[in-house]
Amino acid sequence: MRNPLIALCALLCSFLLPAQDDPARLDATREFVKYFKKAKEEALMVEAIMTLKGNECRPAAEELMKLLKHPSGAVQQTALTVLETYKTPSTYEPWMAELPKLKDADQKAIVVKVLGRAQIKSAVPVIEAVAGDAKATPVLRFEAARALQAIGDAGTKGLLGTFAADKEPLVRMAAVDAIGALKLKDHGKAIALLLKDPEWQVQAAAVTTVGMLRPQEAVQPLIDLMRKEGRLRVECADALFKVTGLDFGVDPDRWQEQWNVLMSIAGWRVPTDEELAKKAASRKKYDALYGKTDKVTTFAKIPTTSVNVLFIIDVSGSMDDLVVEVDKFQGYRDRRRFTIVQTELLNTIDSLSADTNFNILAFATDLNPWKPGLVAANIVNKDAAKGWIRGLQPLGGKESQDLASSGLGGSANLDAGKTNTLKALLFPFGVDPDKPGKPAVTGFDKNAMKSPLDTVYFLSDGRPSVGKLIETSEILKEVRKHNEVYRMVIHAIAIGDFTKEFLKQLAEENGGVFIDMGR
Repeated sequence: MRNPLIALCALLCSFLLPAQDDPARLDATREFVKYFKKAKEEALMVEAIMTLKGNECRPAAEELMKLLKHPSGAVQQTALTVLETYKTPSTYEPWMAELPKLKDADQKAIVVKVLGRAQIKSAVPVIEAVAGDAKATPVLRFEAARALQAIGDAGTKGLLGTFAADKEPLVRMAAVDAIGALKLKDHGKAIALLLKDPEWQVQAAAVTTVGMLRPQEAVQPLIDLMRKEGRLRVECADALFKVTGLDFGVDPDRWQEQWNVLMSIAGWRVPTDEELAKKAASRKKYDALYGKTDKVTTFAKIPTTSVNVLFIIDVSGSMDDLVVEVDKFQGYRDRRRFTIVQTELLNTIDSLSADTNFNILAFATDLNPWKPGLVAANIVNKDAAKGWIRGLQPLGGKESQDLASSGLGGSANLDAGKTNTLKALLFPFGVDPDKPGKPAVTGFDKNAMKSPLDTVYFLSDGRPSVGKLIETSEILKEVRKHNEVYRMVIHAIAIGDFTKEFLKQLAEENGGVFIDMGR
């Protein structure tokens, strides 16, 4: 029988061993390499990679780094997810040493992203060195800004301030985000200038950041930006409250009038953080955010303040079911979930202002967009949209189910009536998960700046049941990955019995509002 004292000593020694020398972790890595070489299916590859989580050592990190250039996007993302859990600086020492010597610009950006995601603070100097080089690519500068934000250290060379004036808008946006997250108040005046940036995504980042830094210089540009129609009016109102402690909703004239008064008062200053906190505690945020006096179009009780909007509605078979909370749904022609949604959308389209651009996407197993892209909400397009909406019906609904159960066909329609949530949510980003392009580990996507779409309304009643991903946590991760640079607000509306937590989280993670219409 093994001596208990010897066993205890062996166990203690295993805890004292550096991660690089832990026999169990090294063995896990060797077994992974052998298995991965013969794995053919993507799902098995992903499952195998996850076995390296909790087995941090340099050989495991080396294998995961290799997989960041794998042809499968799922494999790449899983490898990155596991690498993020490796937090020991010594694990990354070879890459930090090699980083300045790398010739492959994309590889440099990938290593910088990994060091940032793993929050390796000792990597900050080398990140500054490679990203501050005159030959650094836009992708490398972008990932460096994101990495400094993730690590929580702006460095000593003022890189983020330089990047905030970069010629590449995605780099400016990343720098502005980092400056806000790191509360670099010395940059407040420079960020206020970016409220006039030609790209709306950079403007959106600047609005959020001045709300965090609270520079007085941001007030007038915020008021000026609020005069432009669209989603940013709402965000400007919120930022103005955070800077001044005052609240005039989305009324730029009232803001201007009050700001002129304040500027005439000798010694007026921006409230302290403590003073603002007291004001915020008593603020009725919802009314102030959208403006009590504004006549605003709504969809399912969420204001449509944007002028570039996409409505995504579920037409899967379960939308043919009846609502059970009858008292909540008075005034509709029947109690079908789809009838209620259809009526709400018809009313919304009817009331869209002429300066709005919009589109509609119906989804079940497949997608059915009304138009290829956004169109103006003129009288002709609104009439056409309403006709199209009236022609929609749930796919694989009760009639198809009855036909299928009686053997009279309908099974094909049942297959068409499932819920492909992932495909619907990736549509705004121009991504089809069934036809993936070349995978990219970096988050640099220049297409983001080409998209005018800034707001999505997503309405569903069902649990994801078909598509490349059906786990809600995985779907949320995919949306986060793409929306990091697109910056779309995604509102979520639930109807029916489906657990609401997924849709609530979808809205919260993407700057939107969640509405539960009822069961």
